[in-house]
Amino acid sequence: MKLILVPTDFSKCAGNAMEHALALAKETGAGILVLHVVFPNEGVDNNIYNVFWSDEYMAERVKGLENWVRKYTREPEFKKVPVQTECQIGFPVPAICDTAEDRNADLIVMGTTGATGLRGAFLGSIAAGVLSKTKCPLLSIPKQATLAPAANAVFATDFRFKLDDASIAVLREIMNLKKSKLHIVHILDKPGQEQDSARENAIRQKLGDIPNDFHYLHDRDITQAVSNFIESIDAGTLVAIAHEHSLLHRLFFDSITRRMAHRIHVPMLTLHDAA
Repeated sequence: MKLILVPTDFSKCAGNAMEHALALAKETGAGILVLHVVFPNEGVDNNIYNVFWSDEYMAERVKGLENWVRKYTREPEFKKVPVQTECQIGFPVPAICDTAEDRNADLIVMGTTGATGLRGAFLGSIAAGVLSKTKCPLLSIPKQATLAPAANAVFATDFRFKLDDASIAVLREIMNLKKSKLHIVHILDKPGQEQDSARENAIRQKLGDIPNDFHYLHDRDITQAVSNFIESIDAGTLVAIAHEHSLLHRLFFDSITRRMAHRIHVPMLTLHDAA
């Protein structure tokens, strides 16, 4: 892992994501790019003579970003982590996705909720928008999440497993850092369904040397089943793959999302299908 992108709106939730990113960067040797996106009309009043951006306002935003970053990087353990900052005018979702692609980021780390109002750029809807549009792995950090040592990870899957090598590398690096086992969970919602050994073997081949176990859960409530399993093994991370109509889609984008956000308080690593 070489570069981690951290979007920020200066909220406590974004600060929590920054702390997670710094901890990852410290262990992997990666650098961090902290991005702040300023809405096109932010700082502009209704006066027709003030409809254009002022250099002074952008300078204030840049300085605010640098001060915010300094608050976290001044900790002795993070002083050697290389951190860059970038302030852009635009809209959060495309700005984050384009920056991740242009800068070849290996991972995006961002909070799932943020400040309110115009400057609340990184609300849950923004995290969801980034997740749906980027091809970069995304580690989303709930505001309740805390930095944790070695912990189990839960991989919720529907068995459509088409990850590219870059996503597998990010998953392997994170798992190795925490010395964790990946608990692969498949939800069965119909009576009589059984385990699928062929698909299990296909996933194991793709995962390579990542330690893993398979678990089959019978439950019509996917959200509750995943949440209960995470709690039962004291997992520190939820891993899922984003592809249309996948389990993640049902968890993250449907009406079930709001309930999931309240039930699951661990970071979620979202990987993407190979092109």
